[in-house]
Amino acid sequence: MGVMRVACRPGRTGCEAALLVWVLAACATGLLACSRSAPKEPNAESIEPGETLAQNAALRSLAFFDESRRVASLTVDDLRRRVEPVRVEVIEPYEHAKVAFIAFPLEAVLDEAYGPSWRTREAILFTCRDGYAPTIPVRRVLDHRAFLAIARLGDVGFTVLKDEEGTKKRIELGPFYVIWENVDNARVRNEGDYGWPYQVVQIDLVTFRSRFHEMAPPSDAGLEVLAGFDAFIAHCSKCHAINGRGGSVGPELNYPANPTEYMNGEWLRKWIDDPTSMRLRPRMPPLNPDLPDRTRIIDEIVAYLGAMASHKLEPSEP
Repeated sequence: MGVMRVACRPGRTGCEAALLVWVLAACATGLLACSRSAPKEPNAESIEPGETLAQNAALRSLAFFDESRRVASLTVDDLRRRVEPVRVEVIEPYEHAKVAFIAFPLEAVLDEAYGPSWRTREAILFTCRDGYAPTIPVRRVLDHRAFLAIARLGDVGFTVLKDEEGTKKRIELGPFYVIWENVDNARVRNEGDYGWPYQVVQIDLVTFRSRFHEMAPPSDAGLEVLAGFDAFIAHCSKCHAINGRGGSVGPELNYPANPTEYMNGEWLRKWIDDPTSMRLRPRMPPLNPDLPDRTRIIDEIVAYLGAMASHKLEPSEP
């Protein structure tokens, strides 16, 4: 089973239930190594220096918004009192290995923050400490089992070992990490790290057109462009902005210049398909190699970018 209640079981070393209580209490007060930089491993860089979650337990809270209107804020301790935590084992997409976490079922967390009405909404925007801002359709949460992790079991703290620009780095996951049951779900497993944001500090219920109107293609756009818009939102907007709207990890892609204005379509497709074929140790990853109809999706993204080149809006001041 990929997900199980934590309990004492014959044949196990120690008691997982006692461990769970200790994990939750320590996370709530900022004392556990789930909020501490892990030891340096061979061929791995240490976590970036700076204030850790263990040093400031107040960061272990999550803000909830509805179309940018704040509706709630819940700490780890708040969630522990309202939602039963579980032990979740997943195939970690960054480490490509089985990893166990302590987590709250995401549906239950959203129920506590919004009531049941969130199920009728279109999408969930996650905002992370580093500017990463993925948007996940509500339907995906309803169709698959998602969790809000607060700790990792084991001796490496609340971290993952991630490949960034050709170097293995141990990355802090807190305050919260969205994970998915994928041990018995091949579709979710094949989607890799899509929908697995870490360092989550904010959740916002949004509609694509209201939240991303700056990114919306012209009203006369064809079906390929519209499909490309959907694909860009799902796979690219978490890092890149169009007309100032989207993630800030990667560069703005439309204002003042659009990639289709300085790169031909063949090279742009090649870049999206495999950035390492064009640049040594690029920060940008390839589009998920396991996506069905991947070539078509790349073509649709390029078509969308081309349409947006004639639809520029100067980004507003933050």
